[in-house]
Amino acid sequence: MKLYHYTTFANFCSIWIQKKLKFSEWTNCNDVYERDKVYNLTQQSREHNGIKFSVEVFRRFKQNVFEEVERYKQVSFCLDYNDIKGYASPMMWGHYARDYQRSGVCIEFDSSMLKPSSPNAKIYKGKVSYKKNLTPTDIGGVDEEKENAAQTFVVKNRKQLFFQKHPHWKLENEYRYLSKNCDYLDVSDAITMVYLLNGDEVSLESVKRIVMDTHKVSFLQVGGKSLGLNPMTIYDYDDLQETMRELNRKDPRDVWAGT
Repeated sequence: MKLYHYTTFANFCSIWIQKKLKFSEWTNCNDVYERDKVYNLTQQSREHNGIKFSVEVFRRFKQNVFEEVERYKQVSFCLDYNDIKGYASPMMWGHYARDYQRSGVCIEFDSSMLKPSSPNAKIYKGKVSYKKNLTPTDIGGVDEEKENAAQTFVVKNRKQLFFQKHPHWKLENEYRYLSKNCDYLDVSDAITMVYLLNGDEVSLESVKRIVMDTHKVSFLQVGGKSLGLNPMTIYDYDDLQETMRELNRKDPRDVWAGT
């Protein structure tokens, strides 16, 4: 399965050089519904030793759930759409692949070659579903006083807590990796293609110089009625050297400013 990760040029450089795609803290997600929906745990009376009560035991349990959720980290990808490939989403290019007005990068991965940072890491992965009514998470069947109640609850309800979003986000067509104890994915053998937008010669030449294997670099030709994929122009040695000399003669601040 092909997975696509849109990112800035600076982040791409780090990913390519280190061969690591790092997990992001859960609290960094940009969906306010997703950040807050765990707080919608239904408050209700519970029975313990024949006595009905709700305040203290439930308060402790709810706090433990909050803390447990925040221990999880994620990596987000884009899947192929019904009508276009995952690397050709105009919305994703505009939203995630911008770097101080320069074009970012879309990295294509072979999912079967993505490896966890540790063989003991527990990873949950799957396609995100989009649901209009994000209902409160049901706490039925959980004994809040058990030592690992919060951990059990979060794992049991992980699809609702981590793999559901509001339909406003459905054009992201997201596929997600989730973990508590994995710091990064090893992408050493997983990158199958690097995509850029045409018209940004600095980024194009910089990526070519970093990647070296030009067969793994393509650019999207923007114009007309659609986005079209073209093989990246492969300059002969003399032309490439002259381009590099021209870039090196410029002040780096002018290069990044587009002058």
